[in-house]
Amino acid sequence: MRYRYGLQIFLIASMLLAVSPAVSGEVVERIAAIVNGEFIFLSDLKRYPLFFEPRGKSGSRREADRLRQLDHLIHQKILQSEARRFVLKGPTEEEISVRLKAIRHRFESERAFQRAMRQTGFHLDDLKREIREVLWVERLIDERIKTFIFIRPKAIAQYYREHEKEYSGKKLEAVSGQIHEILSDQKEADKKREYLTGLRSRAEIEVLLNTQ
Repeated sequence: MRYRYGLQIFLIASMLLAVSPAVSGEVVERIAAIVNGEFIFLSDLKRYPLFFEPRGKSGSRREADRLRQLDHLIHQKILQSEARRFVLKGPTEEEISVRLKAIRHRFESERAFQRAMRQTGFHLDDLKREIREVLWVERLIDERIKTFIFIRPKAIAQYYREHEKEYSGKKLEAVSGQIHEILSDQKEADKKREYLTGLRSRAEIEVLLNTQ
């Protein structure tokens, strides 16, 4: 992975500002990062917590959280490129509609959803395109990682012995499904981290660290 700071970012940002006339009334975007020639804007960092981040984590403006969100978006850009190369069948309109409905339900009302769309400069077609990319990446993860995750009964039994007190006397048979899910999630996270490390080492990434 190659990080290039300072002058290159400043020059690119200056070029964008130069081609965005103030008299047009359009919002000038500020760059948070560039991944393999594709831009991640600060507006993306505002949209991500509202529409895509798991509940309970969204809304933070602390620098550490903003940088974590930026790191996630960098990974998404890298994975999107891989998905377009290797996942030939993209998400269907029905799948996109189902995910859009779930995103709407993140908000207390349709009015709150529309307000968030206006505040972040998102149009419905923009959101659908983002959903399509997210689903495409999820399909890549399914095909490249989840398909190859196997949890042996011995691993489940070992986990149960090591955490038996947490199950309040329940027998292994009663909690084996829960343990299988825990171990599957752990292995998926490990394999995904390894996969991303390899992809990221070959990516061209330029980061503007000041995301405030």
